[in-house]
Amino acid sequence: MVSPAPLDLDEVLSPTWLDAVLGTRYPGTRVAGTTVTEDLRTIATKVRFDVAFDANPSGAPGALCVKGYFGPDSAGFVALGQMEARFYSEIAPHLRVNVPPCVHTGIDPETEHGLILMEDLVAGGSTFLTALSPYSVDQAAATLEQLARLHTADRSAITVDTAWLAPRLGGYLDYVTEERLQTQLDDGRADGLDAAVRRADRLRAGLGALATHSAESAACLVHGDAHAGNLYLDPTGAPGLIDWQVVQWGAWELDVAYHLGAVLDTPDRRVHERALLGHYLDAVRAHGGDAPAEADAWAAYRAALVYGYFMWGITQRVERPILVTFVQRLGTAVQDHASFDLLGV
Repeated sequence: MVSPAPLDLDEVLSPTWLDAVLGTRYPGTRVAGTTVTEDLRTIATKVRFDVAFDANPSGAPGALCVKGYFGPDSAGFVALGQMEARFYSEIAPHLRVNVPPCVHTGIDPETEHGLILMEDLVAGGSTFLTALSPYSVDQAAATLEQLARLHTADRSAITVDTAWLAPRLGGYLDYVTEERLQTQLDDGRADGLDAAVRRADRLRAGLGALATHSAESAACLVHGDAHAGNLYLDPTGAPGLIDWQVVQWGAWELDVAYHLGAVLDTPDRRVHERALLGHYLDAVRAHGGDAPAEADAWAAYRAALVYGYFMWGITQRVERPILVTFVQRLGTAVQDHASFDLLGV
């Protein structure tokens, strides 16, 4: 019996494994071999590959992409894939959000490795963005429409146990100590921001206040990491969302503030953020949700900017230009809106 989520990439690319997992959905599939077309490695590994078939009577896709945690550098992170595997198997089918079509998700019961096998969207004409891809105001508005769909998802339609989606912002405070966070804020990534915004104790207190509020609200599903590097554009130019490792029940404003603060250049954000927030609220209503009053939403948005700033303040294993850009954009937004003061910290 093959593992549902092998730790060996060569095994995943083998005809034996692919026959087993594809045969469940596409009966009669017989794989002759695979050819890797792209291999991207950060903490997770994403490999795009073409499939040659000896037999394909059920129409299995001939271009696939696997995401998993392969190799020694990812050994300490293999369990991260569980959240995403469960999202695609248990939650995504109930959503009206653009996400990559998955052909297999698996969690190995012994290693706890989580893996997803998707159709290769690039081969189908989609474009995957980088964290620093230019993102226009109109594109941000389109992403907010996708987030509105996510935030208004019918909870009653999700009949599986969703305890694994419990709010967990508070746990992020354990990721780095206050001393370590201060060292990172002083390493140059936050240069130019006001000294009060560069205080680790204040940033941790702000995240703690948001964590309490988000847990008490737990009003909707939140993606939690909607910067441009976790988006793709389908062949029509419409955005879709990927990388669902931090999905959880929480407060809508976490996604909206993080997204606008991360993807827009500061001048664009300053000019357009309030109108974009109004666009999001209209989209929530259009999808049957209860949107807050504009003044209340504006206050919630301004306070929630601390979330994205914290997430990039604690980040370590990312290329330096990405770190600096996001800390500067989100930290400036926190500064512009006196977000710490709004949170009472």
